Amino acid sequence: MSSRHAAWGCHVASGDDATSTAEGEQHPGPFVGLRVVEFGRFIAAPYCAQVLADAGAEVIKVEPTDGDQSRRNGPIVPGEGVQFLNKNRGKKSVAVNLRDPRALAAIHALVAEADIVIVNFRPGIAETLGLDYASIAERNERVIYAENTGYGPEGPLAGEPGIDVVMQAYSGLAPLTDDGPLMLANPISDYMAATLLTVGIATALYVRERTGRGQRVDVSLLQAALVLQNNTAHHVDAIASWRPEFVKYLHEAYADGSGWPEILEQRQRRPYIVPRAYYGFFPTADGVIAIGGGGNLLQRRIIEVLDIDDEWITNPGWEPPEDLKAYQLAKYEEVTAIYRSESSAHWLERFAAAGVPCQRYHTVEEIVDDEQAWANGYFTRYEHEILGGVSVVGPPLLLSETPLASQGAPPVLGKHTRELLARGGLDAKTIEALIEDGAAAAYE
Repeated sequence: MSSRHAAWGCHVASGDDATSTAEGEQHPGPFVGLRVVEFGRFIAAPYCAQVLADAGAEVIKVEPTDGDQSRRNGPIVPGEGVQFLNKNRGKKSVAVNLRDPRALAAIHALVAEADIVIVNFRPGIAETLGLDYASIAERNERVIYAENTGYGPEGPLAGEPGIDVVMQAYSGLAPLTDDGPLMLANPISDYMAATLLTVGIATALYVRERTGRGQRVDVSLLQAALVLQNNTAHHVDAIASWRPEFVKYLHEAYADGSGWPEILEQRQRRPYIVPRAYYGFFPTADGVIAIGGGGNLLQRRIIEVLDIDDEWITNPGWEPPEDLKAYQLAKYEEVTAIYRSESSAHWLERFAAAGVPCQRYHTVEEIVDDEQAWANGYFTRYEHEILGGVSVVGPPLLLSETPLASQGAPPVLGKHTRELLARGGLDAKTIEALIEDGAAAAYE
C-alpha cells in the first residue's frame, strides 16, 4: 500500500464501528452512530444506503420474505444475484411480510428510532403501511426521510412508477443513432439518483444539527436523468431558435415515417460545440484510443502532434468557404486515417508529452483488474459466507480523517431477522411464530 493510499484510508474494513489505516490507527466513519432503515428495491435506494453503510452507519434493510428482487438479477445461487452483491454490502437483513400486523409493528418500532429512512416503494404502498413521511414524522421529528420516485412529487406523472430504461426514453437520455434510440447498458439515471439522494441526506443531516428537525428528501429518476444532461438540456434564446424548429420537424417526421438517418441528419444542424476531429474515440493500428481535446489550447496541441493544419482552430473568426459541417467531417476523416497508421502506445506517448488527455479504451472486463483503480480503493473485496471472494466497486469518495470503507459482505436473506424483530419489541415466541407462518424469513 502506498503512503498516499494509506493516508486516504483506502482499504477493506473488518465491519467494526471504526475503519483502520495502514498504521493501525482507528478512525470512525463519518456516519458511525446513525441508524438507517432501508425499504429499497433494485438500484437507487439500495446503493444510496450502501454508501451510508460504507460511511459507518448501521443500515437495516427491510426485505420481503423472498428478498429484494435484485437477489434474482444475475443469479449465482438461489437468493444471491450479482446485482444484489454490488449494492448491499455492510447491511443487516430483516425479511418480513409487512402486511402482517405483528411484523409491521416491529418495523414501525425500528423506524421510530431511526435517523434516516430510505424508501422507493411502489406508489401508494408507503401510505397504506403507515411508512410515509407524514406518518413517521409524527412519531420521529428528527427523521430524515429520503425517497426515490420516478417523476417527482408534483405534476401529471407524479405517482407513476419509474425505471431506468423508461426514463432513458422519456428524458432524452438515450442517444440517437442511425438505427434509432440506443438503450444505454448501464442504468446511469439510477446511480445518479442514488448519488443525489446521498447528497440530500448529508445536507439534511447538516441542517438537523442546527435545527434539531429532520425533513423529507425527494430525488426522482427524471431529475437524475436531466442532471446527467446538464451539458445539453437547455435553451438559450439568443442561439437556440433551431430547437423548436427541430421539435416541430421531429413530430412531422414521426407521422410521415421518416427514417432515423434522416432525423439524425436534421438534428446535426444544431450549433457545433466541440470539433469531432479532436474529441472522441479513434481506432489505431492495434486498438482504440480516446482523445479529449475539449478546448482550443488542447486542440492546438493535437494539431501540432499530428502535424496538420486546421485554420478553424488556429485562426479565430475564420470560416471555411464550404459548409462548416462538411469541413469538419473532412478534418475528422483526415485525422482518423493518421491515427490508424500507428499503434495506441505510440499515440499515448506523443499525447502524454504534449499534455493532451488520452487513454486506451478498456472494456469493463479489463478495468476490474486495473492497477490504478485498485491503488486508490476504487475497487474493494470481501468474503461472502456462501459465495466466497467477491470484488466490487468500492466507496465512491475518499475522506482523509473519516474514511469510508466496506463494512463486510451483503447479508444473506433474513440473516438478522431474529435480532431486529427482537429490537422492534417482539418476544422470541412471536418471532418464531412469524417465521413458522411464513410472515418472516430467517437465515439458519
